[in-house]
Parts: sequence; C-alpha cells; structure tokens
Amino acid sequence: MATLLEKLVEERVGQAVGTVSVAVDRIAEEIAREALADETFRRALRELVRVRSQKLLDQLLQNGARNKRPSKKPTKHARRDSVRLP
Repeated sequence: MATLLEKLVEERVGQAVGTVSVAVDRIAEEIAREALADETFRRALRELVRVRSQKLLDQLLQNGARNKRPSKKPTKHARRDSVRLP
C-alpha cells in the first residue's frame, strides 16, 4: 500500500510546471507530518534546537560582554585637560 507521500508524488509526475509549486508545497507538508509523527525524530529535533539555542545564547552573551568593555579613547574631560593654551 502506497503512503500518502508516494500518492502525492505519483499524482504530480508529468504535470505542468505551474502546478509543480503547489505539488512541492503539499509534498513538503506531508514530509513534515510524517517526520513529526516519529517520536524519535521529535526528540532528536528538540535536543538539536536546545543545544543550538544554548550556543547562540552563549555567543550573544559573549558579544554583549565584549561590547561593554571600557573604551580606550580618552574622555571628553581628559582631552580638554590635555590641551595647553599659550
């Protein structure tokens, strides 16, 4: 017995290019449904998202810490004090 995905592919074989886009969308939706129905896949996907999210958060925090370092440029008052008038 053919799966829904296989039926969708068979229906679209040989169709005009204009309908291919619709077919691709329906096939992608069916692939997503089938994949998300698999508990092992969902667990692996959740873990991947968790790990990548943590890495992204760590990078953002590191970048934020780097941007908070004091500037090496002299302050406005220091520059004014360093100018000597004749």
